[in-house]
Formats: sequence, structure tokens, C-alpha cells
Amino acid sequence: MKEWKIFGIPFTHAISLLSFMVVIISIWVHIEIRLAEINVELFNMKQDLVLHKTDNRKDLEILRSDLKVDTKEILRKIDEIQIYLRNK
Repeated sequence: MKEWKIFGIPFTHAISLLSFMVVIISIWVHIEIRLAEINVELFNMKQDLVLHKTDNRKDLEILRSDLKVDTKEILRKIDEIQIYLRNK
């Protein structure tokens, strides 16, 4: 019985080697696809971070201005109370 050979390798070994190479290539392709997905997600997260950072900065400025107005009002009321107490 003649044994089949491909490139000098027995047929069963050649099939095994080919299967191994296909598995390695498919794993590599899967990893590359997953890395591309992760890069897209990372890019989107960075964009969201920049957007939220800008929104947070605006909100903080609004809160600061509201706090200034409230503080001025409180100080005005304290001054009125002090004036009232001095006059008594």
C-alpha cells in the first residue's frame, strides 16, 4: 500500500498541519477583530468623556454663579439683621 505524501509529508500529517494553521489564522483574525472593536469603543468613550467634561464645566459655572448670588443674598440679609440689632 502506497502512502500518500504532500510536499514530502505524510497525508495525515499534512492535514493536521493544515488544520493547525487554519486554527492559528482564525484565532489571529478573531483577536484582530476584537482589538478593532475595543479601539472603537475606546475612541467613543474618549469622545463621551470630552463631551461630558464640557457639560460638567458648564454646569459647574452655573452652580458657581448661583452660589455667588445666594451668598450675596445671605450676606445682605445678615447686614440687615446687624443693622436692625445695632439700632435697638
